[in-house]
Amino acid sequence: MKTVVEATREIPVIAEPDVLIVGGGPAGIGAAVAAARSGARTMLIERYGFVGGNLTIAMVNPMFTFHDVHGKQVIRGVAGEVVDRLVKLTASPGHVTDLTFDNASMTPFDPEGMKLILLDMLDEAGVELLLHCAFSDVLKENGRITTVLVESKSGRQAICPKYVIDCSADADVIARAGAPFVKGRETDGAMQPVTLFYRIGGIDIPGLKAWMKANRHLLKDSPTDAEIDEQSALAFLGMKEVIKDAMEKGEYPQDAAPRILMYELPREGQFAVNCTRLQGIDGTDVRDLTRAETETRRQAWKVAEFLKNRVGGFEDSYVLDTGVQVGVRETRHIIGDYTMTEEDVLNSRKFEDGIACGTFAIDIHPPEGEQQVFTGSGKAVYEIPYRSLLPQGLDNAWAAGRCISASHHAFGSVRVMATAMGIGQGAGTAAALAAAEGAINRQVNVKQVRAMLLAQGQYLLGEEIDETLDETLKLHRHGGSGSSASHHNPFLLKS
Repeated sequence: MKTVVEATREIPVIAEPDVLIVGGGPAGIGAAVAAARSGARTMLIERYGFVGGNLTIAMVNPMFTFHDVHGKQVIRGVAGEVVDRLVKLTASPGHVTDLTFDNASMTPFDPEGMKLILLDMLDEAGVELLLHCAFSDVLKENGRITTVLVESKSGRQAICPKYVIDCSADADVIARAGAPFVKGRETDGAMQPVTLFYRIGGIDIPGLKAWMKANRHLLKDSPTDAEIDEQSALAFLGMKEVIKDAMEKGEYPQDAAPRILMYELPREGQFAVNCTRLQGIDGTDVRDLTRAETETRRQAWKVAEFLKNRVGGFEDSYVLDTGVQVGVRETRHIIGDYTMTEEDVLNSRKFEDGIACGTFAIDIHPPEGEQQVFTGSGKAVYEIPYRSLLPQGLDNAWAAGRCISASHHAFGSVRVMATAMGIGQGAGTAAALAAAEGAINRQVNVKQVRAMLLAQGQYLLGEEIDETLDETLKLHRHGGSGSSASHHNPFLLKS
């Protein structure tokens, strides 16, 4: 490859915060709010013009999942506060049951309301926010990141933080610092496919419900009339055989997911659609990302046309908008001091250094083929250990969100947005404590971090906590058939 040599130049230093968070997605929000509220001078940089990451930029909807199968809320803290504020703004119905019968709860929301809520929370916490500010590179000395280089309309600039939390989702900062990482599946590096979420408007909800009742055999677990009518927000999953026929006739994109999955949103007649899919994409490769953006947008319009022609209530529907960027599920995982495993997830493992909880299914969209691994959510409640946030060879950095140290299977659960926000809250709290004591990341007293997190409302295992129980969210169906949705559970005997 041909190369050029960049001229040496002096870079202006624009900030020297205690804690710098790179990336304003769910993990970055949790980290920034927690660090600032814990007394650290905190800066958050985000390359887009608003924060939220997959919540707003990729428009992933709804959030999964805050509750176990008994209706107990196990993700709280900053993430729980976000939901409370959304409900107050009428931008979410709050936690509701999921008609696909795979999840104990789901939390749909309006992405525009989410943008406002997150900005308000950052501002109230005293976080210094830089938007339109893209991470570029790092300078490192003696195992510490001393400088983070950024690019913006202001040119190349430098930030010199005491501590850095990598919430880029792709471990961009940690990778540039030379710390080890892996990508995707252990055997071959294959990664989960990407999906472009989009919203469809103009849906006749009574017409859709009537169609669902008349065609329940096409939907996962054949929901009853009462189950369809009683939903606070509809969830729709199935139509595998119909789509197979449509693919053969050229009426449905060949590379898209071979099932319809969509969720009703708070605004009347709107659904979030999770149907596009493109395999073989590396979300850290710009050419792959370009192909993903173009192909999934074409898929979205073709799926929308299929829905208009095949599903009742969609006759006058239209594509309202698509995500600002394609949703990337999996790229780099750091190699941390501990790598989470599928056994940790399935066996509800508690850790002495646990800093957040998760309860989402092991959900692996297939790197190849069509069969999706899905274990069902809420069956197990496990902790994420602090050690999985610590990159090897770096003393003042943490990973938070989907780039933490986890196996391909464990990652299938920890990657989701509500869990990521909890992980970010743990990282931000630890970084603030390190800043107050002048300690390196591995010297932080994790018992003290856990105590601080409990005071912030975080749920942790093995602690005396007032439980938040919602009987209406208790999961009444278990072990449903995934045949109409290309779902299967290879861990059934283990779980």
